[in-house]
Amino acid sequence: MLEQAVAGTVQRVVPDGRSELILNLGQPFQMLRNGIWQAQPKAFLAGQITGPLLLRAPGTAHILGVRLRPAGAGQLLGIPAHELTGRCTPVEDLGLGALADRDDLAGIERHLVSLRPDGPQPLIEEAARLLAASPDVSAAAARLGVSARQLERRFLPSVGIAPKLFGRIRRFQRVFPVIENASAGWVDAAAACGYYDQAHLIRDFRDFAGEPPATLLAGDELARHFLSHFSKTTVIPGL
Repeated sequence: MLEQAVAGTVQRVVPDGRSELILNLGQPFQMLRNGIWQAQPKAFLAGQITGPLLLRAPGTAHILGVRLRPAGAGQLLGIPAHELTGRCTPVEDLGLGALADRDDLAGIERHLVSLRPDGPQPLIEEAARLLAASPDVSAAAARLGVSARQLERRFLPSVGIAPKLFGRIRRFQRVFPVIENASAGWVDAAAACGYYDQAHLIRDFRDFAGEPPATLLAGDELARHFLSHFSKTTVIPGL
């Protein structure tokens, strides 16, 4: 739930390897696309993102978000998840219009679980767990008893992005808890999160956040907090 946002403040969302159901109960945020600020739908499914997303609050925010598991969107909707990647799809277009004005998490959870057409995908779920620990696709495939190519073919339509990219995004997300520790420098953060060196970490910051870490976070506690904690969202078991 997000209820505090200063009108006109630009905030940055970075990839986290999950899709998310967003219900705007107040004024929808605006997002920057092709240099133009555009209003987001009032209620929508945000597919996987692979780079930074800039948002601006036009007024008082009242947002409820449901963060799905990596394979949750495709599982819930019964469609290839990569068709949703990089898109904000209105809930009405996905057969979820009944959720547009809901504000009770328990009721939303019951509704989503009742609509789920596909069963669990143990291989994809385990692959996501392994890749969250290390972006080594070959090692994950070997653990799962499939080839890297087979894993890639199954992972993309289930999760929405390729397994190597998913692993990189999850490694990048591990940086934030480390840098929130005031005693940790960038070299320490890079090593703790499995990066080869500081330059390797900086490359991912440029790819996923759009700025090098020193520029993005130096002296900016709001940015630090927003990148790490923007979505106080609920994860629904099984989705």
